[in-house]
This record gives sequence, C-alpha cells and structure tokens, in this order.
Amino acid sequence: MTVDFKAVLSDLTSMSRTFHDEAVNYRKLHADVAPPVVEGGDAGLDHAVKEVADLIVALHIGFADRLDDHGDKVTYARDSFRRHDIDVHGLFEDLMAGDG
Repeated sequence: MTVDFKAVLSDLTSMSRTFHDEAVNYRKLHADVAPPVVEGGDAGLDHAVKEVADLIVALHIGFADRLDDHGDKVTYARDSFRRHDIDVHGLFEDLMAGDG
C-alpha cells in the first residue's frame, strides 16, 4: 500500500470518527433545544406551541441521525477502498507470478 493511499485511508477514518463524535455532541444539546413548554392560557395556542417544540426536537434528533449515517457511509467507503486496493494488488501479483 502506498503512502498516499494510507493517507487517504487515515483521512477517511478521521472523517468517519468526526461524524460520529459530532453526532454524540449534537445529541447532548437536546436540553438546550427542548426547554419545557410553558402554558399560554389558551388551549389552541398551547397545542400549537407544543407541536412546534416537538417538531424542533424531531429535527434535532433527525440531524444527529444523519451525522451518524454519514459517518457509517464514510466507514463503508473506506472499507471498500481498502478491499479494492487489496484485490488489485493481489491480482497484479498473481499476473506477475509467472514473469519472475
């Protein structure tokens, strides 16, 4: 495996770890984006405010899940990249075995 190739694999590993770490950090912000909902005195208003608050929480959770998904995809790409390199090197060695 060449030095440049190892650098790419380590960059992909770092990127994947960063996506997963930031997803965890983003989930920790849950209390900051989901404060307790106060009553406004009108049942209709209270319901609307609660629905908006629930939507904000759902978007927050969804974004953290997307960060994790991206981390998983980068990990998959890195693993595929590594498998492909091993396959290409193995094929080359097999083809050149008779020439030596």
